[in-house]
Amino acid sequence: MNFTIIDVFVIIGYFGFVLYIGFIYRTKNTSTSKDFFLAGKNMSWPWIMLSIVATETSSLTFLSVPGMSFKSNFAFLQIVFGYIAGRAFVGYVILPMYFKGEYSTVYEWVGIRFGKSVQKAMSSIFLITRVLGDGVRLYVTSIPIALLLKAFLPDFSEHSIGIMTLLLITIATSLYTVFGGFKSIVLTDSFQFFVYIAGGVFAFYLISNSLLNSETFTGLFSKGISDSKLKIFHFDYENLFKEPYFFLNAFFGGALISIGSHGVDQMIAQRILACKTKEEGRLALIGSGILVLLQFVLFLSIGFMLFYFYKNTDLIPDKVFSKYILENIPTGILGLIISAILASAMSTLSSTINSLSLSFLVDIKSTSVESGDINVKDSRLASLFWSVLLFFSSLFPFYLSGNYQEGLLELGLKIASFTFGPMIGLFFLGVYFSKRTKVFLHPKGILFALFFGLISTMVFVHIWKPAFTLVIPFGIIFFYIYLIVFFVILRSRNRKLLS
Repeated sequence: MNFTIIDVFVIIGYFGFVLYIGFIYRTKNTSTSKDFFLAGKNMSWPWIMLSIVATETSSLTFLSVPGMSFKSNFAFLQIVFGYIAGRAFVGYVILPMYFKGEYSTVYEWVGIRFGKSVQKAMSSIFLITRVLGDGVRLYVTSIPIALLLKAFLPDFSEHSIGIMTLLLITIATSLYTVFGGFKSIVLTDSFQFFVYIAGGVFAFYLISNSLLNSETFTGLFSKGISDSKLKIFHFDYENLFKEPYFFLNAFFGGALISIGSHGVDQMIAQRILACKTKEEGRLALIGSGILVLLQFVLFLSIGFMLFYFYKNTDLIPDKVFSKYILENIPTGILGLIISAILASAMSTLSSTINSLSLSFLVDIKSTSVESGDINVKDSRLASLFWSVLLFFSSLFPFYLSGNYQEGLLELGLKIASFTFGPMIGLFFLGVYFSKRTKVFLHPKGILFALFFGLISTMVFVHIWKPAFTLVIPFGIIFFYIYLIVFFVILRSRNRKLLS
């Protein structure tokens, strides 16, 4: 382990710069709630694009994606190709509807079409899912930090050190989020994007340099092909229901995940709503998909090389990159890599805090950003509340992941996918049937389908354990089944349900 006082100063410098950005905006550009949550809807698309990528690139991506290619191959790229297709769909089909009105959250659009009760239900689903899913992402950040500090704090367990780490990350992120507002979040996201990419590029260089001292690039490439470590496309399957990386499952599953995360989930959609025009929002969306593809190639390549670096060593895939970082990165650069891990976590956490606060105030409490009903003080108090809740959520995986057999990245995607299915089903209903089939638009029927569609999806996945890329399609199917059940069977038996 090469951690020295130099690394400590690098990390302190990183924290200092991030907090500086937050505090310089504590009064400037945060005079109203619209400024605090949406930067006055006047952000340029390149900043939003970088913020989108940094927000969705949590520490799960930085630390767990190398573990996926270490364990298997490059098959996850099939899902990423689906991500790009899903963003294009959002950009050309869903996004124009958001820019037709003065919306602060995507669930306001839902409220206009289906009523306030449905708006509150959708927001509640978002709030719960985000708190649980991002708790997992935040937890992953504590893994290498706990391993690092264990040598300096031998009297503390890794769990205790991990909890202290999470507390420090939450406090630091909350400071610039609560005081700086949305614009500071976007700018720090952009800075953090370059920090973690720089960390990834250096790790890639260092591992490849070590391997190429004893192996030519051509020989390494040939080994990867013969061992199927470089395989991307999977067209063979034994059980279609269980194969997440069969091409059709992966591509369409990835597209639906992207439609859910970037089209019907408030956290990413909030960034798009902050763009000047729908055209700039579309550029930010599709551009982010291309950047995400490039960074997944980088992180999967790191995992590929780690497989040959450690050879037949029995290592936990989710922790293999953390192990390499702590044992092989030289002093000074180690501080940069640790900062990169923190950057990937803090960019996601800050965005989550801000979007949870906005959705809670607008959708649940029925206040308005556009009319100025929300003051900046209330906005900051809401942000502080969700910061605390997210911290406690991050403690849950300490008691789960040790016995969980799937990768943590897949766990995070599965948690989100439980709710994306019914939510996407509802948005499709609003897009394609709002003027054609009014019988399906009664709020009671939609709430019935949302609730039982979500419960049925969770039960179905728990019992039959389908591929995680199929969770969203089944959620959509369950939503429409219950919608039909409500209006065909229950309506015929008891018309009072619709009164």
